[in-house]
Amino acid sequence: MRPVQFYSLYIDLTQDIRLELDVFPRNISFYFTNASSLDHARYLIEQEYFEVIVFNVDNVGEKEVRLIADIPKNTSIIVISNDYDTIFDPHDIDNVILFTLKPIDPEKLQNLLIRVLSKYVLPKVKHLDHFDFFFTGSEMTKINFNDIFYVEAVGTFSNVFILDQVILVKESISSLEERLPSKNFVRLHRSFIINTQKILRISSKEIELNNAKKLPIGRSYRNKIGYISYLIDRLLI
Repeated sequence: MRPVQFYSLYIDLTQDIRLELDVFPRNISFYFTNASSLDHARYLIEQEYFEVIVFNVDNVGEKEVRLIADIPKNTSIIVISNDYDTIFDPHDIDNVILFTLKPIDPEKLQNLLIRVLSKYVLPKVKHLDHFDFFFTGSEMTKINFNDIFYVEAVGTFSNVFILDQVILVKESISSLEERLPSKNFVRLHRSFIINTQKILRISSKEIELNNAKKLPIGRSYRNKIGYISYLIDRLLI
């Protein structure tokens, strides 16, 4: 499979963090452009589109805020600063998704990039119709949608059941509900999402998958799951 490549910008006004990308999986390819001044960064942003911008600065002032505000809204921005009393409020600018205080070392920065890539960037890639990348620790794992039988909530994380394998994904079941294709995946319980292509039998209270797993149907979900609700109402009652 060809690597998924992202064009990104590293605005470093401090020269105190070396950006290294050797921890990313082989199917993720980054092309990072570096900028060491606000003017250079603004010029680059005006010339091309970046999926991710890492903004490393000691103190965020008015000039930095103006630059951030002018960045396209579909770009994900990480701001790294040591200023606790900054005038910059990241909640005021939609595309600033992480605001991290120093000190931060290269490994932590890499982990931040992995989080951003998994949660905000990869879900926007339109050609990922049959698979996606999921954050499973310090790396992302490619999962084919057709291989998934069901998803089970585990606190703030989720277990994804694939054939004879269980993968712990560091996302909530609600987050996965938004990311998985709605035409094949439905939530039938607060703790479960199923792949409708794996259904073997269905009753008014439970669904049996073709791996012999039986899962309950939550009462409050019967009117929300479309295809399953239709089968229950028209065929079984």
